[in-house]
Amino acid sequence: MRLNERILDSDQFKRRRATEDTKRKIASWEIWECADPAFSYDYDRTVTMYVREGVAVLTFSNGASVDLQPGDTLTVHSGASADWVISEPIRNSYMYHDTFASASNRGTQVKWQNQ
Repeated sequence: MRLNERILDSDQFKRRRATEDTKRKIASWEIWECADPAFSYDYDRTVTMYVREGVAVLTFSNGASVDLQPGDTLTVHSGASADWVISEPIRNSYMYHDTFASASNRGTQVKWQNQ
């Protein structure tokens, strides 16, 4: 594994470094910004986010934790719960998977490196 790929998988999430193809595809995604230092969130839908700015650490209910920095892409699976700790205000693009054009296109809309 090459460190610059930032590959980290858990049963509740998947983190990767965004590819140029992914960056192109997220142009129409919604933007979410947060400067709260800490909060908890229950994910009732699978979501993929791209970190544009900021730094955060998410700790999931299963004990797994993941750090986020600009350029990372994170998919959080439905049913996961996470505590966010934001050390630098964060700005993400995001898309819920059930809002993609169609389930059959998901693989082409979000492409992970080395998959």
